[in-house]
Amino acid sequence: LCSEIAENITIYGNEVQLRQLTSILLDNAIRHSVNGNEVCLALKKQKNSAVLSVTNEGEEIPPEQRKNLFERFYRVDTARTGEDQHYGLGLAIARAIVTAHHGSIEVRCYDGKVEFLVKIPLQNRNYKN
Repeated sequence: LCSEIAENITIYGNEVQLRQLTSILLDNAIRHSVNGNEVCLALKKQKNSAVLSVTNEGEEIPPEQRKNLFERFYRVDTARTGEDQHYGLGLAIARAIVTAHHGSIEVRCYDGKVEFLVKIPLQNRNYKN
């Protein structure tokens, strides 16, 4: 696990949910990393947003499947049906948390890597739990 976390980034929100969001993305990256390779977490400031990035080496997710990743119970690997105690809810929960914080979440695939990118407005005083 590698990390690159910028200092002095402040957002308003639900601390428990934001920790859960980070945990979901890290768990997902670790489970889908090729051969247990490195997983990287980065938190940076970009314009008026905090940007959280979780990246792992992994198989590219086909574009037609990417649009469904954040739907409840959706799983890219249809051969697995819950034997690993993961039921396709994590990324839907992640999206709900990001949406509650007036942010955005997306997945990008490039150069043998899969990256989940979250943007949440800095110091969003309009956040409502």
